[in-house]
Amino acid sequence: MSLKVMYIAGWGRSGTTIVDNILNSYDGVFSTGELFYLWSRGLIENRKCGCGQLFTRCELWITILDVAFGADRPCPEHISQLQREAIRVRHTPGLTGAATSPEAEEYRQVTNRLYHAIAEVTGARLIVDSSKVPSAAALLPGMAGIEPYLLHMIRDPRAVTHSWMRAAPPADRRSAMTNQEAPAASTMHWLVRNALAERLAGAYEGRYRLLRYEDFVAAPRDIIEGLLDFTGADAGGGPFTGDTTVTLEANHTIAGNPGRFRTGQVELRADDRWRDEQTAGPRLTATALALPLLHRYGYRTRTSRPNRPARHSRSFL
Repeated sequence: MSLKVMYIAGWGRSGTTIVDNILNSYDGVFSTGELFYLWSRGLIENRKCGCGQLFTRCELWITILDVAFGADRPCPEHISQLQREAIRVRHTPGLTGAATSPEAEEYRQVTNRLYHAIAEVTGARLIVDSSKVPSAAALLPGMAGIEPYLLHMIRDPRAVTHSWMRAAPPADRRSAMTNQEAPAASTMHWLVRNALAERLAGAYEGRYRLLRYEDFVAAPRDIIEGLLDFTGADAGGGPFTGDTTVTLEANHTIAGNPGRFRTGQVELRADDRWRDEQTAGPRLTATALALPLLHRYGYRTRTSRPNRPARHSRSFL
């Protein structure tokens, strides 16, 4: 039986962390967080695991790495180099076919071994990887023994821009302040990441779904249960205590924003601070640059008007 892996793609600050953490709280589901950064932020920088331990002291990940590689564990610096040279975002279109470079194939094999070791150690029937990097998502359909799913998460680019302009406190002393990005840079990343994520839909052969953050927070329980049904996972015994409240369990996520450390009861509601706090300059910049995809995803030019449905037949709306 193939192992089911749901890869979350898109651009940061789009609600991926909370969706990731909720899915992790279901029986039979294990969230890796941003597995792409295991080598750099986990093994090289030794940042904290979602459980609160320094990554190299987390017994679960030590066991996973031992099961995956034994004494022949890959050099973290070498894998990070492969990522920089062969798995860059701009390489995404060329990584969707069966024929890839030797470097990309080496990285695919290493990641495949990790996924299977995670399932063996945790007993998970569904693994959620919220790395968001489209080039890594392009390799997933070609992995042996993997049944791949792609969840493409998006959010209004004005909201994303506002979030990237704020610096969050570091999750631990080894981390810098959460990166800030100027409106133009953030929006260009939003455009490129979302265009590439949608382009991958064909490679996933009917296992692609588009999810807007705004639709998720409007009906979180229905959306999450719909995602589990989409993968064939059991939605019973989940963390929801109401339609918009969840009790989050501790996790073992790699990298991501500080929200991944949050546990206990959480009330889910839209973060719309940007509507009142964002000044005209960043809003106009984000609107103008995002215009090629703005209406495709149902976001209006005038933010005072409600969103339209996204123009995509495979969306959770």
